[in-house]
Amino acid sequence: MLLNLTRKADYAVRAMLDVAVHHPEMRNTRQISTGMDLPRNLLRQILAALVRHGFLHSAPGPAGGYTLARPPGEITLREVMEVIEGPVAIDSCMLSGGPCDWEQACPVHEIWVRARTGLETGLATTFDHLAEVDRAIRAGTYRIPEDTPTHPTVPPRLGQDD
Repeated sequence: MLLNLTRKADYAVRAMLDVAVHHPEMRNTRQISTGMDLPRNLLRQILAALVRHGFLHSAPGPAGGYTLARPPGEITLREVMEVIEGPVAIDSCMLSGGPCDWEQACPVHEIWVRARTGLETGLATTFDHLAEVDRAIRAGTYRIPEDTPTHPTVPPRLGQDD
């Protein structure tokens, strides 16, 4: 099983991270697009959805742009993903559809519940925390916890504008 974000959800998370990192400063579409290496046309649609759902405020005009509608510590990764993807849920049994004789639990029930709980806990991370980590990475002061694997291959950091 491969869990991946759609391109739109990936872009929404990246856009929100950019605005959170620069909070409370106003960020325009060009700055967000450049800072996170995002295509402007699709970014405009995503930003409109984030405004519509109350995550961002927008101000029109040449000096306008986007700011967070709530403090970054009150916006979770899960909330933003669900605006684009719909509900994030693992609510069915891993063995559903097969020969199941178990009424309340099956052999993988406990493990499946732990996996679901871990996903839900991770997605409860706020953009305040993500912005802090991003700033530490940029400053070269972030240390990955020993029990956390790194990327299998190091992706290039594109779009750094500052």
